[in-house]
Amino acid sequence: MLFLVQIALSLVVALATVRRPQWGIAAVVLSAALLPFEVARSLLGTSWHPATTIGIALLVVTFVRDPRQVGRVLCRHAVVTAVLLVFIAIAIATSWFTGRAGDLGTIVLQLIAPTMVFLVVRARSTDQPGLPSAVARMIVLVAVGETLLILGIWSVLVPQPWLSTLAGLRWWATDSARMLGTFDHPLVAALWISAAVPMAAALGTAWARTAVPVLLVVGVALTGSRSALFAAVLAVVVLILRSRIAAVVKVAALGAATIGLTTFLGSAAGAIVNDRLEDDGGSSSARFKTIGLAVEQWRETAVIGRGFGASEQVTRNALIGNTFENPFLMFSVDFGLVAAVLFFAAIVGLVFARRAGAVRTPGTRLAAALTLLTLMGFNSLSTNTPIGLLLFLLLAIVPGSGAGDAGGGRGEIPTADLPDRADPRCTVRAGL
Repeated sequence: MLFLVQIALSLVVALATVRRPQWGIAAVVLSAALLPFEVARSLLGTSWHPATTIGIALLVVTFVRDPRQVGRVLCRHAVVTAVLLVFIAIAIATSWFTGRAGDLGTIVLQLIAPTMVFLVVRARSTDQPGLPSAVARMIVLVAVGETLLILGIWSVLVPQPWLSTLAGLRWWATDSARMLGTFDHPLVAALWISAAVPMAAALGTAWARTAVPVLLVVGVALTGSRSALFAAVLAVVVLILRSRIAAVVKVAALGAATIGLTTFLGSAAGAIVNDRLEDDGGSSSARFKTIGLAVEQWRETAVIGRGFGASEQVTRNALIGNTFENPFLMFSVDFGLVAAVLFFAAIVGLVFARRAGAVRTPGTRLAAALTLLTLMGFNSLSTNTPIGLLLFLLLAIVPGSGAGDAGGGRGEIPTADLPDRADPRCTVRAGL
């Protein structure tokens, strides 16, 4: 019964925000960020997260409203669409015929529903050209809020949200000192916060473009994620180098940033990430072992995989203390090497492909590229966490053609406007 209510409410949200799609996307983003999967499941009694059902409802309403609008997006991304559909079909078929169909809900959460949100953002950007910028600011706002919450929790001024549920998770006993805000895991919080650093370039005032990246780097450091911290610091360096200031000022800013980071890492607040840098509990050596193990598995899983989640069983049987810690390696065992190559080739293509677009949103291409690199460092897309949603949102707002993603700069630079009606070179009839 609760599930039917959830479906009905998701449709209400989609219908109520049809004229203002940014509010519909905001509902997806906020529910994903504020409700960990286990919390949502205990509260709602279903494995369908609200972010999933709202995302699906948004696409349904968008398609009913104007099927040609969605059709044009599919047509413009015909190759990527075909590749993703083939991958999803392989993933479902492989899992079904290997007896692992029970994990298909994670595929919906991580891949299918986020792809639908991607289509909604790209489709509605034709009649709402400011939507990509709104989504970018939305992610930055969520990241800032999470960072402030993390600082409050670290300083013992604010209690940890959802503590009773988190304390029951298997990783909590060893990593509870690492901050995670309202997310499921510190690595998930780190990924979301680090993704927002490059997009701080889109903020309207100079002080915000300076203060927000610094604040976000502190938040990432308190999660203890080394790869996300590297990505966040690299994004700050790019922001400085691409900014429209004198070379002398850039050198001074880089020097100040280096001194600030060094001072921070030597403070009590930097102890969490320092401990991870000095002693990672053997996780680095275990990851190197998994690469060799994956190569051995490819002899049997080059074309046909073993079903979703089989990669975790492989590492357990090999007596390795962690998973493959890499979604490409995991997908290659679960769904086959060919399917994994197809999927990640499509994602990389979306990160770097140029497309027609009404506005440019600074920093989004860099954010998408760094996020893709960072999530390759843990079992990101094989968990019930909102990582696929973040990735596909960033892919949806990658800047248009003719607008280089400087990572800096101000405002929105007009490029080629998308046609309001179907392009004669790419016509999809309403009846499809």
